[in-house]
Amino acid sequence: MERRFSAPSSDDLAPPGPRPEHGPGEADGPTLVPSDMQKTLVVEEPLLDAPPPADPGSTSAPAEAAPRVRKLQPRRRRRVRLKHILPAWSVSLVVHLVIFTALGAATFSGGPPEARPIDFDSALGGADRAVEELPILDDPTDARPDRLEDRLQVAATAPAAETLAADERPDIGSVVMGGGAAPSATPSVRASAAKGGAEGRFLAVEGLKGRNISSFSNVPPALGLDVSVSGQVGGDPTFGVTEIGEALNQLTREILRHLNDHKLTVVWLFDESASMRDDQRVILEKFDRVSSELAKVVDPDKKAGGALNHAIVGFGKKLDLILDKPTLDVEEVRRAIKRLPVDSSGEEATMAAILNSVNHYSGLVAKDRKLILVLVTDESGDDGDDVEPALEALKKTKTALYVIGRQAVFGHAYAHHKYVDPVTKDVYYPTIRRGPESADVECYQWDGLYGRWDEQPSGFGPWELARLTKESGGIYFLLPSEEFMRIRQREKTYTIEVLKEYMPEYVPRATYLLRRDESDLRRNLFGLVAETRDVSYRREFPIDPDGLREAALEQIPIASERLTRLLDIQKRLESLKKHREREPERRWRAHYDLMLAQTVAFQVKTFEYRALMENLAAKPQPPTKQSTPDVTIVFVVDHSSKPLAPESVTAKKYADARRLLDDVVAEYPDTPWSDLAKDTLGRGFSVVLNQWEHSPKYGERSQYVPKY
Repeated sequence: MERRFSAPSSDDLAPPGPRPEHGPGEADGPTLVPSDMQKTLVVEEPLLDAPPPADPGSTSAPAEAAPRVRKLQPRRRRRVRLKHILPAWSVSLVVHLVIFTALGAATFSGGPPEARPIDFDSALGGADRAVEELPILDDPTDARPDRLEDRLQVAATAPAAETLAADERPDIGSVVMGGGAAPSATPSVRASAAKGGAEGRFLAVEGLKGRNISSFSNVPPALGLDVSVSGQVGGDPTFGVTEIGEALNQLTREILRHLNDHKLTVVWLFDESASMRDDQRVILEKFDRVSSELAKVVDPDKKAGGALNHAIVGFGKKLDLILDKPTLDVEEVRRAIKRLPVDSSGEEATMAAILNSVNHYSGLVAKDRKLILVLVTDESGDDGDDVEPALEALKKTKTALYVIGRQAVFGHAYAHHKYVDPVTKDVYYPTIRRGPESADVECYQWDGLYGRWDEQPSGFGPWELARLTKESGGIYFLLPSEEFMRIRQREKTYTIEVLKEYMPEYVPRATYLLRRDESDLRRNLFGLVAETRDVSYRREFPIDPDGLREAALEQIPIASERLTRLLDIQKRLESLKKHREREPERRWRAHYDLMLAQTVAFQVKTFEYRALMENLAAKPQPPTKQSTPDVTIVFVVDHSSKPLAPESVTAKKYADARRLLDDVVAEYPDTPWSDLAKDTLGRGFSVVLNQWEHSPKYGERSQYVPKY
C-alpha cells in the first residue's frame, strides 16, 4: 500500500546500492585507465614520508634494496576542496535529510489533519439542527463545521465494507468513509450488503440516529464509482420537512451550493390546480426572505453578470410561461406568482411540464451556467408513463429537480379532497392522484367492502417524482401536514431509520416489472392484487321494503361466491410461504404478511355482509323518515365492529384475523404496514346499514365540483 506523507525510514534515507567501506582501487587492485586517457600526464604527489637516500660511499650492503626516490621538485601546494573529500552519496544524504525533515514537520506538526466538511451531501447544510428563522447562511457563530468534523471522525472509524456477492443486484449504493490512520476527505462507494434485503443499502453512521438529516442525498446515482467532494451525487427522494418555509430554507442552501461553481437559473414550476392555492400563497410569503438571504451572498458584480435569476412557469393540462425571461427583480417574480391561473381541467401533465420546461430553457445552459427546476405540486401527475423522457431531459442538461410536495398514498394511486356544495350543502369527495410510492401497486386495492379510502401515507414521495429527484441529484421535500380540504388529518411522518429497509426500487419501470416477474413471490402477490382490483360489494340500497328485499337477495349468492374465492386465495398465499422465507427484500415480506392477514379479515367481512343481506331479505329495515322533494333518503353499507353472523360460524375466523393482523403490527412497527393493519382492526370486521340524506340534485350538481 502506498505510504503518503510518512516519515522516511533509515533505509529510505540511504543512497541506492551497497554502502562502500573504502575507495575504489584500494582493495581491488589498480584502477584501469581508460584507453582515451593513456597519453594524459599523471601528476604524482611528493612522498613526504619517504626514507632518506642511501650513502653512495657506504660499503655495507643494505638489508634490502632501498626504493628509488624521485628528486623533489619545488611545487605549488594544491588547495583541498570539500567536494573532493565528501563522496557524492554524502551530499545526497544531507539534501534528502533536509527535504524529508521539512516534509515530516509539515505533515505531523499541529496534530492530525483537519477534517474539512464534505459539501457533497446537499442535506447536511444545517439540517442536523433545528430550523432557524435567521440566518439561512453560514456565519462565524455557526458550529456546523465542528459538528461535521465530529461526524467525519466517527465515520472514519466505521467497520470495513463487506464483500458483495456476485449474484446480488442492488439498486442503490452507500457512501462510506474509508478507515485508516487519518480520515479522508474523499468518500468511496460500496455496493449494498448481501444479507437482510435492503438492510445494507444505506450506511447508518453511529451517533447520527434520530437527527433530522438527509439519509439519502449521499447516495451516488451509480455503483462502482468514487465520488469526489465536488462530484455529483444521487438525490434524496424522501427529505422530511415540517412546513414549506423549512423546505425553502434548505432550497436556499442548495442554490448557494450551485452558485459556488457556476451561474444559475432557477425555474419555478407551479401546479395550477385549485388545491395548490394555499401552497402558492405560502411560497409567495416566504420568497422575500429567500431572496434577501441570497442577496447577502451574491455580490453586486455577480448580480450585474446575472449570476442568479428566476423564471416562473405554471402547468395543468398545458404549460404556461408566466415569467418567460429569467430576471433578478424580486418584485417581478412576486407579481408573476400572483398571476398564476387556476387550471380547471383536472389534468396534471407533470412529466410533460418537466420535459418542456427543461427543453425551453436548455439554451441558457452553458459552461458557466446551469439550471435547477423547483416543482411545487401536491400530486404525482397523470402522465407517469412518460417519466423516462423527462429524466433523459434532466440528465442531458444536468438539471437537478427539487420537489415541494406531499407523501404518496401507501400502495394506492388516489387520495380525496372534501368539497361542500355552497348551494345544496352536499359533500363530495373528488379524487387527486397521489401515488403510489412504488413503480406499480403492490397492495390490495380494496378494504374488504369497497375500494380503498384509508389514504394511508407511505413515508415516500410518489414514485415518478421520487425517481426524478434521486437520479437528477435533487431533493423531494415531504410536507407532513395535510391541506385543510382533505377528508381527515391522517398524515404521519416516518423516520428514515425505520423505512430504509422498505425502500421502493427507483429503477426504470421496465426493469422493475422484469424483476417482479422473475420472483415467484412478487409475481404471485401482484397477480392477486390485479385479480381483486375491482372487487367490491354493493353499497347503496333503496329504502322501500320491496326494493330493499330484492336487492339483498341478489347479493347473497354473490357474497357466497366471493367467500369461496377468498378461501382459495388464502390457500394460494399459504403455498407461497416458502418463497416468502427466501425473499431478500423486507418490503415484499411485509406485503405478503399484510395480504395474508387482510385476506382472512376480508373473509370475516364477507360472512358479515352475507348475514346482513340475509337479514334484510327476511325483514327489510325501515328508514327513520321518508324522502321529500328537498331530501333524498337512501341506505348505505358501512364498516362496523358489531357482529351479525352466527358466532359458531365466524369465531375461529375472527381469532385468526386478529392474530395475523396483530403479528403484522408487532413485526413491522412504525411503518405503513403496521398502521394499515391497525386501521383494518379499528374499523371492525363487520358491516352495518346506515341512512344517507342528500339533495335530489346531488348527481346534477356534481358537474360543479372542482377537479383537482
